[in-house]
Amino acid sequence: MPNTHTASDLLVKALENEGVERIFGIPGEENLDLLEAIRRSGIELILTRHEQAAAFMAATHGRLTGRPGVCLTTLGPGALNLSTGAAYALLGAMPMVMITGQKSILTAAQARFQIVDTIAAMTPVTKMTKQITSPPTIPTVIREAFRVAQANDPARSTSNFPRISPPPPHLRWISSRPPLRLFPSPAST
Repeated sequence: MPNTHTASDLLVKALENEGVERIFGIPGEENLDLLEAIRRSGIELILTRHEQAAAFMAATHGRLTGRPGVCLTTLGPGALNLSTGAAYALLGAMPMVMITGQKSILTAAQARFQIVDTIAAMTPVTKMTKQITSPPTIPTVIREAFRVAQANDPARSTSNFPRISPPPPHLRWISSRPPLRLFPSPAST
C-alpha cells in the first residue's frame, strides 16, 4: 500500500519543523482531518471551551516562551472569535499563529453557511493573513507565518505616550481640572 499524505499531514509536519509542541483549540467539522493528523503526531492538542480562550492561551504561551503559540478553530464565527486574542497578541507583541478551518466545496447545499471573509476580518489585528490554496504551498506559508510572528517589532514594544514629570506649563491646566462625571455618584445626589 503506498504511503499517502494529506494536506493536514503536511501542515502538521510544517508545525513540527517550527518546534510546535502544543496547539490550543476547538474541534469542528472543517478541521477533523487536521485533528487526526495532530493526534498521530507528537503535538499536544489542548482543548478549550471557546475560541477566544484558545487565542489568549496561545498568545500567553508566546509571551512566556518567546516562541509563537498556536491556536486552531473552525470556520466563520469560530474564526472571528479569535479576533480579541489576536488584538491582545498584536498590541502586546506576543508571537502567535492562528489556524482556522474553511469549507473546501462551495457547491454543497449549505455552501455559504458560516462563510466569512476571515482574511479581511483579521487583517487589522494581525501582522500577516494568508489563505492556503494549494497543499504544496503549506510549508512556505507556515514558515513565513512563524517568521513574521517572531519578527522584532519595536514600535509595539515601546511607549508612544511617555509620562512627563513635571508637566510643561501648557499641560498643567489638564491636571488641575476636576474629574468629569458621567454618572452621578451617591454622594452628589
